Amino acid sequence: MRKTFIFAEVFVLFAAVFAVAVFPAAILSAAEEESSRLTLQVIRAEDKKPVADAHVVVKFVAEKLLKDKRISWEAKTNRNGVLVLNNLPTGSVKIQVIAKGYQTYGDEHKLTNPEEELTILLKPPQGQFSSHPTTSSQ
Repeated sequence: MRKTFIFAEVFVLFAAVFAVAVFPAAILSAAEEESSRLTLQVIRAEDKKPVADAHVVVKFVAEKLLKDKRISWEAKTNRNGVLVLNNLPTGSVKIQVIAKGYQTYGDEHKLTNPEEELTILLKPPQGQFSSHPTTSSQ
């Protein structure tokens, strides 16, 4: 009878240690897998009109071990200049936007909320500068 009682005490002690050691790790793991819905609005800086078909790249700064092992997303904006990316893990991302006739946009952003909205202003290309004098044709 005494051996059974000692076994039960050891089992309860082991279960308590296991719960204290593993359960917080499971909670931490679930917290790491929080997701965010990112809505990007890409517009022209000069008149605030939407930029359709802008190529957007979203890449995580630190490579996370995700279920699908995906660390970057690429898509184009719709005719209203909007792109919605669902189920992005939270964390720091680099966002790059490329559109014909505009300067390339690139910056780092932190996704922390379940719903994130970001407006990106694209500027026209800068003029070319040359230190060489132009020659006139004769």
